[in-house]
Amino acid sequence: MAQPSKGAALFLILFGLPFLGAGLLFIYMQLAVPGSSGAGGKITGILFASVFVIIGAGLMYAAIGGYGRLKQQAAIEESNPLSPWLWRTDWAGRHADSQNKKSEITYWVICVLCNLILLPVVTTQFPQLARMRDPRAFLLLGFGLIGLILLVNALRATIRHRRFGDTYFEFNSLPFSPGERVGGRIHLKFETQAQHGINLRLSCVRRIITGSGKSQTTNQVVLWQADQNIPSGAVGPGPLGRAIPVDFALPPESLVTDHDNPNDQVLWLLHAQADIPGIDYSDDFELPVFRTGSSPTPARDSQSPASSGADVFGFVAPSSDPDSSAVAQPEHTKVIVSMHSGGTEFYFPPFRNPGRALGLLAFTLIWSGVVYSLFHSSAPWFFPVVFGLFDLLLIYGAFHVTLGSSRIGVANGEILTRTGILGLGSTRRIPASDVASILPVVSMQQNNSAGNELYAIRLRTKNGRKLTLADEIDSRQEARWIVSQIETLAGLKVDTHVEMEAPLGVAAQPPQPLTGQVFTRPQPRTSTATSVAVFAVVLMAMFSFAVSRSFTAGTRARGSRTAAASRPNPVVPRVFSASMTDADVERVLALPAQEQAEELLERAIAHDERALALFDQHVEDWVGHIRLTDRMKQLERRSQFSKDLRVRYANADINLTLDGWQKNEHAADLLIERARTDQHYRAAAVYFLGMLAGRGVDYDRIHGVLLDYARNNKDATVRQWAVEGLRYLGKDEALDDLFISFTEDPSTSVRDRAGCNLSDCGNFTRKQRMRMVPKFIDLAMDSRTTPQMRNWCFLALQEITDVGLPADALAWSRWYQDHGSEKMAEFERLEWWQVRGDE
Repeated sequence: MAQPSKGAALFLILFGLPFLGAGLLFIYMQLAVPGSSGAGGKITGILFASVFVIIGAGLMYAAIGGYGRLKQQAAIEESNPLSPWLWRTDWAGRHADSQNKKSEITYWVICVLCNLILLPVVTTQFPQLARMRDPRAFLLLGFGLIGLILLVNALRATIRHRRFGDTYFEFNSLPFSPGERVGGRIHLKFETQAQHGINLRLSCVRRIITGSGKSQTTNQVVLWQADQNIPSGAVGPGPLGRAIPVDFALPPESLVTDHDNPNDQVLWLLHAQADIPGIDYSDDFELPVFRTGSSPTPARDSQSPASSGADVFGFVAPSSDPDSSAVAQPEHTKVIVSMHSGGTEFYFPPFRNPGRALGLLAFTLIWSGVVYSLFHSSAPWFFPVVFGLFDLLLIYGAFHVTLGSSRIGVANGEILTRTGILGLGSTRRIPASDVASILPVVSMQQNNSAGNELYAIRLRTKNGRKLTLADEIDSRQEARWIVSQIETLAGLKVDTHVEMEAPLGVAAQPPQPLTGQVFTRPQPRTSTATSVAVFAVVLMAMFSFAVSRSFTAGTRARGSRTAAASRPNPVVPRVFSASMTDADVERVLALPAQEQAEELLERAIAHDERALALFDQHVEDWVGHIRLTDRMKQLERRSQFSKDLRVRYANADINLTLDGWQKNEHAADLLIERARTDQHYRAAAVYFLGMLAGRGVDYDRIHGVLLDYARNNKDATVRQWAVEGLRYLGKDEALDDLFISFTEDPSTSVRDRAGCNLSDCGNFTRKQRMRMVPKFIDLAMDSRTTPQMRNWCFLALQEITDVGLPADALAWSRWYQDHGSEKMAEFERLEWWQVRGDE
């Protein structure tokens, strides 16, 4: 097992040290240095500085403590390499700690940090704005409410912890295995009676993380789920006070717990909830479900390598869903059912999800205040317009969630539906004979946790049209019951299996081994302290920006003129009236290197062949004399997607020159060595190596190096930039290499870039790309190809051929048989440098 990195811990300590030092220094200056800010100003400054002290100390504590815990974890894994259920301390003790165990501390840390930022600003600025009757006082008050909401959440978490104690789920066996039973007891303090019993839900969840940074999203797809209600009388005594019995049967074909890929995990989660006076009881536990040598062998479909219950997205198919049957009416429903002479009506009233409605309404009000502030500030027009458009969507969503209602009627062989706000909306009639299916659909998840899903009821007609009959349903059982009632009343086949609105581009879960598994250690999650620190820094920066923009009007007015003077003007592309003359050549060659490079490259982009020749002649002379100005940055982007392959070669040349590389074997030697020894520059090195090889420098050796990095490097970022380097090679074999990366690389980002470089980017002729069309068609026709890969294939086919066929593999196959040779002949008649491009 891999040992924890001392370098990472040291880096985190060094990263936290400036926060701690700066905070302590500022506190010292506020206390020791006399000033004119007064007592209030000193207190405000000390509170702000305390945020830095807490963040710095927290990062350093997380680094030191985290390193010790990771080292201990590595030792546990090394001693139990084939028993991952022993890797977690609580699992090894035959129990699972509550996932909400540390929520009290987390809520208080976030609450304290945010209020240290918000309260000083609110208390110092709000009275001043209120005296001036400035409407921005309401915006400031809205920000202050964030701190109050965080305080309420922290108090609720504290009360919940004091009321129920350190709950845990005790196992009857370790591990749990597919085909056997999940049994045990949840131990907790429980000093009241749950009138409606305790609801238990066991879920197999696939947690998928897509994107990175600010664009990162987490989706949870429920692959299997079962529910139980434990009567209050069945709750027995336990070491903490009470014990809730748990007993579920696992299907033999179930997937097992899989932490190998931190961005795509399979988890088994037990959710317990009870409605009781005061704060409700709610708990979540992760369970160890693994196959052992004695586990029952699942029955498998010989046609499927994964599971008979998995479809193209890796989700459980309807045929294996235990919900594909009628369901009993829940004890409590929010839908209002009425019967009259015309039939039966299901009415979904407004405000049926109060928590979500109030949360969205509060966020909308705060966002609207920000938009108001932006419209009355000197911010660039782009920001208030974009924020305002998003605000309109939020306002619509708030009205829909708060005041939206739906009615579903079944009468006289028809299904009637009406949705709208405040009861307004037209009624639609769908004959029952036209209905293909009515299904409950998981429309979204609140807080990204299993057991907090929202459901919609979706009708599909036989011609493929989809219609949402109702949404904002927070009970799976209620959604299934409503569907079973509608289908029974309409004379349709009862099928209440729950569908998922799948995230686009999610790859199918790979088959899991049955026996003899080789397990890898789960990647450690980001520590709570680190997450809180990052959250606080971001919030502080955003709020400080808002304060500086909104509450210092005089300074802003004076500073805006200075900023306007220093702000760079947008770069406007230049238009040249004619090709270069001798006088132009003489003038350009007398210019400084930066201006030479920019004018010659811009003329080359405009297809001036004389400028292109001069550029090629002088580009190496500019090494060390030009830099990436705003204009050069624009020209680099434009030349990258030129419809002239010679301009794309110039793009490689200018990139090499800007980074200081000559086009010779010595540069190749240096880059190869740099890639080998400098992991921080490795991605850039392989990228520039591709440019060198594409310009004829040591092609054979560089091609082998790039191929090795693209196929074998463990870092997906390095593989991605090696793939980007391959696009510059310009030979048929490079296209074949890219296709292998496109189809076989485990990283979505690598496959994405390989597909783009095959279809449109890079330095390949149209004739060369046309040779890849049969491969894309075969891949699209393969039943094992994922939907995302199939979509990418159709996009590549359209970009290579300029043919607008639909996303149908058979249609593309017929087109290629009838017109493929004709299209190839068309490309052969083009000049070699004519490619598909922007300008």
